[in-house]
Amino acid sequence: MIRPILVLSGAPLIAALFALTGSATAQEPAEKAVPIFEDGEAQVVDAFRSRRDWIRHWLWVETDFDTDGDGKKDRMHVDVTRQKQTDTEGLKVPVVYETSPYFSGIGSSSTQYFWDCEHEIGATPSARAKMPEIQFRSKAGMIVPLARDREASTWVPRGFAVVHSCSPGTGWSQGCPSIGGDNESFAPKAVIDWLNGRAKGYTTVDGNEEVKAYWCTGKVGMIGTSYNGTLPLAAATTGVEGLEAIVPIAPNTSYYHYYRSNGLVRSPGGYLGEDVDVLFDFIHSGHPDKRDYCNTQMRDKVLRDSADRITGDYNDFWAGRDYINDLGPMKAACLMAHAFNDWNVMPEHSTRIYAALKKKGLPCMAYFHQGGHGGPPPPEMVNKWFSKFLYGVDNDILDGPRAWIVRAGDSPRKPTAYPDYPHPDAKPVTLYP
Repeated sequence: MIRPILVLSGAPLIAALFALTGSATAQEPAEKAVPIFEDGEAQVVDAFRSRRDWIRHWLWVETDFDTDGDGKKDRMHVDVTRQKQTDTEGLKVPVVYETSPYFSGIGSSSTQYFWDCEHEIGATPSARAKMPEIQFRSKAGMIVPLARDREASTWVPRGFAVVHSCSPGTGWSQGCPSIGGDNESFAPKAVIDWLNGRAKGYTTVDGNEEVKAYWCTGKVGMIGTSYNGTLPLAAATTGVEGLEAIVPIAPNTSYYHYYRSNGLVRSPGGYLGEDVDVLFDFIHSGHPDKRDYCNTQMRDKVLRDSADRITGDYNDFWAGRDYINDLGPMKAACLMAHAFNDWNVMPEHSTRIYAALKKKGLPCMAYFHQGGHGGPPPPEMVNKWFSKFLYGVDNDILDGPRAWIVRAGDSPRKPTAYPDYPHPDAKPVTLYP
């Protein structure tokens, strides 16, 4: 098994290596490329750097559910980018994984397709206008190259493979979007199971030729922002083995908190009239043959009818889309990031989960900043997080403060350290007598 090299310093390390291996001779084979770590962080390895040498391939991972009504298990479309050494030198690497409903295009954000907010309280709202369907991408390039290459350029040179997948009912992934339903948790679980040899992957959406993840150590870290940040938490609540760490950035952790507030219908981020069925139309980019079924069975019967836009009350539908109710099986270490000025996904979405994970005893850390929606932790922090939990590097990421807050006027790269969040000495404040 190839093990990572921990770089401590320059010349002393080189001398130590020669003491261990002896001087190289012309007859000896070249050393295999391996990940390198310095100060607890994965470093760029020259042998992994060239994009021309990266191996890229697609596959479809079979899930345990059928949500598009065709009597066959849904398959999720997966995009892999990895080092050539995973084929030529037997290198095994962990995975940084991002899944999303947005990789294959999005619908209109025009309010003409949203709910009318002018109807009287308690009255049945009038039907909303039909949003134009998202054009199905039938040719290559359906996963946005920018999203793929952004993560790949960061992690592949540092010794991680990068995996992307489309959520159910989006792009080339089968099934129906459910806006926080169980299939959106179990779809990434299936991908992680495939990476660990427990699920089957295929070269085509309907074929039987299998693809194996022989190059993967089985350890996976997930990262993403907004909906893409919700899905790592969703996957973690399944308790799937192999998901070691997640970095949810501005995650929506409860669809009730996102679209409702104590019985009132709210408009996240100022999108007046948006709701779960609107978001369904906004992401439903899946195969046209399945759209009518998904629109009728999921959007209309489940989302529109159960969300109860008349009263705004909390019900079983909303309870099933609140991840705080599903944290029992979760084992993954969690580094959460959120902005105090996020009016789309309010910071409460992260603070409530962070408090629950602390109570549960899981490794967790919080990073808060002064921006709007989105904004990741500093790269060094994320690097150490994944290096520790995916490679087992003995760094200091959990030895110090557990909360990092960017104060007004400070650089996002230089947050102020606090023992925890909220501060251990913080006292409750009564806003009203």
